[in-house]
Amino acid sequence: MTLFNSNRLNTFIIVFTFASLIIPTMGDVYLHNPRGSNNRCDRRTNDRRNANRLFDSQNNAAGGYAAPCNRPENAQTPEEITCYQMDYFQDSVLELRWTSQHNCGHNNHCQYVIQYSCEGNDMLGENVRDGHPQNALGDTCTDTIPENIDENIENFRKYGRHETYGYYQRCRNRQRNQGLFTADQNLRGNSAIYTRQNSNGNRYGFECPEERDYYPYWSDSPWHDIAVLTSEPSMCEYYLNHSQCTSPRYECIGIVNTDHPVGDQESCTDVGGHWIRMDSFAENDNVPSCNLTCGLAPSSTINRLGIGASYEDFTNRTMNQHQSFHWRLPTFNQDLHNCVVRIRYNISTNEVDWSYNASHNDMLSTNPVMNSSSGVPVRLAVNTAQYGRVFEDRSWTFNILQRPEHLVGKTIHNMNVQGKRGNIAQVRNCIEYDFVPNNLTITEDDYVHFQWVGSDFNPQGNAGEGRAGTDRSNIVEVEDFKDNLPISEYENSLFTEMEVGRLLASLGQPIEDPEQCFSWYELYYNNRRNDEHNLNNCALLNRAEPYFNIYPVKMNKTGTYYMISSRNNNFSNRGQKAIIKIRERRSAQPNSEIDIDGGSTSLSRGGQGSNTTYNIIVVSIMLSIIFGGAYLYGRKQGGNYWTTQFTNGRNYLTRSCSRQV
Repeated sequence: MTLFNSNRLNTFIIVFTFASLIIPTMGDVYLHNPRGSNNRCDRRTNDRRNANRLFDSQNNAAGGYAAPCNRPENAQTPEEITCYQMDYFQDSVLELRWTSQHNCGHNNHCQYVIQYSCEGNDMLGENVRDGHPQNALGDTCTDTIPENIDENIENFRKYGRHETYGYYQRCRNRQRNQGLFTADQNLRGNSAIYTRQNSNGNRYGFECPEERDYYPYWSDSPWHDIAVLTSEPSMCEYYLNHSQCTSPRYECIGIVNTDHPVGDQESCTDVGGHWIRMDSFAENDNVPSCNLTCGLAPSSTINRLGIGASYEDFTNRTMNQHQSFHWRLPTFNQDLHNCVVRIRYNISTNEVDWSYNASHNDMLSTNPVMNSSSGVPVRLAVNTAQYGRVFEDRSWTFNILQRPEHLVGKTIHNMNVQGKRGNIAQVRNCIEYDFVPNNLTITEDDYVHFQWVGSDFNPQGNAGEGRAGTDRSNIVEVEDFKDNLPISEYENSLFTEMEVGRLLASLGQPIEDPEQCFSWYELYYNNRRNDEHNLNNCALLNRAEPYFNIYPVKMNKTGTYYMISSRNNNFSNRGQKAIIKIRERRSAQPNSEIDIDGGSTSLSRGGQGSNTTYNIIVVSIMLSIIFGGAYLYGRKQGGNYWTTQFTNGRNYLTRSCSRQV
């Protein structure tokens, strides 16, 4: 970081004030993989209690997945409750999934901005955490962290935190961008905590409201770009050039609770601060390099919190697509801990032009009365705080780990589980159980990392199998996708090692221990299989922990394999199934193309080996046909036919060249 010349600041501010505005109307967004919290923690009700816990989601209170923690019976202290994090390997393929309410692009302008952040030097800061339940009966981790540093907060680990206290204070002391479109909203202050969507300056964790509402943001942010998926791909060049991945930022450091927000070097030094240049992520060796993707956003059915849909889906495909993005996780020289993914869903209609700024504030008003084409006055249901609007969800924390030596250079696919306990009405605005991905095509050289997490803090009354309030999933192979009965012969199994199949089916429960798990005899003849809430009913996965993780498994067999979760695939209510198709290895470029969910995602590391091989074969066949046909024609005309034709041709060329000279 270096001190910055104030003359350059003016250029910087002008560029972003008028060119970066994403005027992002109603349309919730929810992350399903990795599991999004929607500010929920351990409250065992359908609605979250606190919308201010970590971030400003603007979503319905019914959304979000509960804390990824177990809940032992009669637990009264934090030490009795274990919370879990997913562990992903660097450079592995992770399918991000979400649902949004009002689609993207059919009747609006839209962007999905997907980012991540991790704890560490020059990244997110220290002690990034989800928050921890204090006992089995309470819900204290749903509280918003006090506005202070951890050292001054009693029992601070119970509070979730993504951004730091210092980050929020810099936002509070930063002058808000006066050039932004605010319509008729009365902003109650001049710092960056006051925006058109947050005119009162309400605090949501330690999130900076202005940074939340606009992209690319013009000051320093801890969030690293993954993808911008937009209905306006023509904007991609701008996003790529002005992302913090490639463009430095500037910040006033060293001031506390000033009554005069700063916006440039002069105002910063006037209040005793230091104007600092913050390196772009590409310039900073302490953070992973960005690999920002920008392209056309996936669409979905309007006003439905469901899977993606398009005309092509209904006419050309057997399966509709989830709204998703296949993220190849960053590679770095150290483990990345306590990482968080966030997705922002920005939508607007044509009434709010992309170029709107402060000079257009009088163009729109709340609940305006206008004349229709027939001269009839109508009042429109318009709130300018929500007209162009940003919705947000964030995942629970996870880790991104360096690979062991034997997995370096291998393609690893993450197989996870989405959804939570309950029927379709009870889980809104989440979804029921499914595997992620649920249709995966790979090669026999690839690895699959089976891993998922649930929660023991689901509502007690939600429908499902096994102990009330718990999520559990396993994998059992079936003969066909339409089957619901396990295969009976190990020879037909996908897994060449029987222990792998046993772990995926049992989740590591002590099924051989009669003191902890019912025997097959007890389950079958004593009808203990229907004892839903007994911990000893291991057939219902009751003794398994909410978190399951098995080391990446190499796919050694080709073919198509089908699998279910035996606990959740009850057909009448839900179907939790997956397909894994394994092709033969590609000798030239073994991992050049990977099909996911029936689609194709290019993950090539350079070269088009398979295409080259195909072209060589085609050319060879064509040449063989030509020369073979010529040989047979010559035989028919006489043994010396082609020799005579060659001699005549040579003599003709000789005479022609002589005349030219």
